[in-house]
Amino acid sequence: MNLKESFRYQKFLDKMMSQAVRSLCNSDHALRVTRKHLRSAANPDAEDIEEILEPDTPFFPNDDVIRLMDWLVTERQNLSAAIGKAKASAGFDIDAAIETNKFRQMVYGGIKSMLEHHASKSKVQGRDYRFNINGDQTPYYYEIELTKEEAFDREASKDVMRRMITEADQVSADIDAALINIQVDYLPKCDVNDTFDDLMMAFISGDIS
Repeated sequence: MNLKESFRYQKFLDKMMSQAVRSLCNSDHALRVTRKHLRSAANPDAEDIEEILEPDTPFFPNDDVIRLMDWLVTERQNLSAAIGKAKASAGFDIDAAIETNKFRQMVYGGIKSMLEHHASKSKVQGRDYRFNINGDQTPYYYEIELTKEEAFDREASKDVMRRMITEADQVSADIDAALINIQVDYLPKCDVNDTFDDLMMAFISGDIS
């Protein structure tokens, strides 16, 4: 598998572990409920009846789920080690490149948003008070000139924005090429399209180990 496929398989294992944890923590799966009808205490002629309550939906026993989780830990560990070795052959730090590209995209997005603000002039109405000839305080209205000027270097900002997106595109191309061309020395034991039920049944039957 290549790096891209290995990351997909990694996400699949993470998803299976999350579903296993949810199954394990379900009270219906963790507790066996028995209900005993003590009828003889109220009616000497009646017999006591004991019944085990079954959950509404079928589930895999927690002991089997725990065994699968143990297997998932080992599978995830081995896969991560193989991915680490594959990344080391890339010629550049893929993780660092991805994180740095996120910063470049933040710079690009921030500048692009800033450039939407333009200088402008407008007039708004103001209000004040004065005393009339009778000595009464009355309002009067006047114009306020509102001037907005750019508090940044537009052309220099555009240059930085262009450089960031150009560098990000180049690095993204390098990352994409690495994800496709670099092979991971690992053979997946399941299909990423399997459901949790598929995986549990295959594990219990011994089809995977």
